[in-house]
Amino acid sequence: MSYTKRALRGSLFVFIASIITAFLGYFIRIILARNLSVEDYGLFFAVFAFISFLLFFRDLGLGSALVKHLAEFKAKKKFNAIKTGIVSVFLSLLILSAIFGVVLYLLAPFLAQNYFKDERALYIIYFFIAYILFSALFLFLRNIFQGLQKIKTFALMEPMRLGIALLTIIIFFAFEYSLFAPVIAYSLSWLAIFLIFLPFASSAFSFFGYRIKNMKKVTKQLYLFGIAIALAHIGAKVIARIDTLMLTYFTSLTEVGIYNVVLPTALLFLFFSEAISPILYPLVSELWAKKDQKKLSEGINLLYKYSFVITIPAFLTVLVFSSLIIKILFGIEYVAGSLALQILLVGILFLLVATINNTVLAAIGRPAAVTKAFLIVAGLNILLNLLLIPMLGINGAAIATAISYLALLLISTIFVARYIHFKFPLFAWAKTFLIGLVFLFIAFAMKIVLATNIWIELIITVFLAGLIYLILAYLLRLIDIKELKKYLKKAI
Repeated sequence: MSYTKRALRGSLFVFIASIITAFLGYFIRIILARNLSVEDYGLFFAVFAFISFLLFFRDLGLGSALVKHLAEFKAKKKFNAIKTGIVSVFLSLLILSAIFGVVLYLLAPFLAQNYFKDERALYIIYFFIAYILFSALFLFLRNIFQGLQKIKTFALMEPMRLGIALLTIIIFFAFEYSLFAPVIAYSLSWLAIFLIFLPFASSAFSFFGYRIKNMKKVTKQLYLFGIAIALAHIGAKVIARIDTLMLTYFTSLTEVGIYNVVLPTALLFLFFSEAISPILYPLVSELWAKKDQKKLSEGINLLYKYSFVITIPAFLTVLVFSSLIIKILFGIEYVAGSLALQILLVGILFLLVATINNTVLAAIGRPAAVTKAFLIVAGLNILLNLLLIPMLGINGAAIATAISYLALLLISTIFVARYIHFKFPLFAWAKTFLIGLVFLFIAFAMKIVLATNIWIELIITVFLAGLIYLILAYLLRLIDIKELKKYLKKAI
């Protein structure tokens, strides 16, 4: 079986679980926005973003280290080492979680008064101390399943957790717990899934059948690899969280709430890159190992070309109807974020291709280049947020994020070009941009001309603009049916 077929079939279950996870996560946000005031919604996600950012430093990359070493130990039949690694990471996470919990408990009054500027934040932080411990247990167990290659069990845990969180939130809202409903639900969902899946861990590995050996050596291996991974991911973590953290400090909780509606909406479009990354990684690795530069450059050019052609109509549809989409999903109180959503969508378009670049770089054995790119962009993102948020609020945060993703695209493309020789499809991009403008012009024109039901307007506009877009893409040879059939046949 070819690498492409193996990757496609092997990643299908995980991908479906990821889609369900994303849907549940987004639906939870809709439920929260519909049942909380904008300020309360903003307060919850302000504290949530702060805790999530801190937990990145608690984990120290130990989860990724455990996954890697469990797979290696299993392949080499070093079962005592598997038990030693599990115990080492478990104790480390418990100790680190306890330290973080105590520090957070002591700092909670200061943070509530001076950073979140809302006394209710104090009690949310106290609840989230339980979240710190329970999340460590959940992630620890999930990493064990992944490392032992129990992929279906691994994939099921997160959608089930979000399903429990959603059900718990609905129940707590029914009893009018309001702001504390998501706080309690998020914390309890971690613990519930840990307890549900714990018995499955015993069938995955006979823990009590082996001994702890070379604890110091194994722990050192795990920490050295984990810290290296954490350093590699720190740039991406900063970009993902820093805008919410700075908005909390410089603006109101209402703006934080609105931004935490528009950002997840924009990020939904990363499904394209998330769908192809599991397929792309092994394929690029194989071609690089075979030193087949011709096929490798052809494949990258194909992805560059079609990533824009396929995604631009969906992006532009949301861009044109941003206010309507936010109003329908979250309520009229959040429509003030429509401009920020439009700006973020442009940035996400850049991020789609940058993600492809980073996958390629990792697959050819250049993860240091990915780390370097993210660290440079993280620094730029912090600087831009400091300059723009005090002046422009959520729109400033959106501009900072969009520019940062453009910078990530440019830097990662330069790195890819350094190792793989290919020509950029600039002419194809120019033509795609041109027909995108045509789509945009038709969509706005139809909005002006049509004076009817908003749903009928949406359907007619998307159908007509989309049809003309596809016809133009075919006529300008941006879509090649024979080419698509050729590569699809290879994939399946």
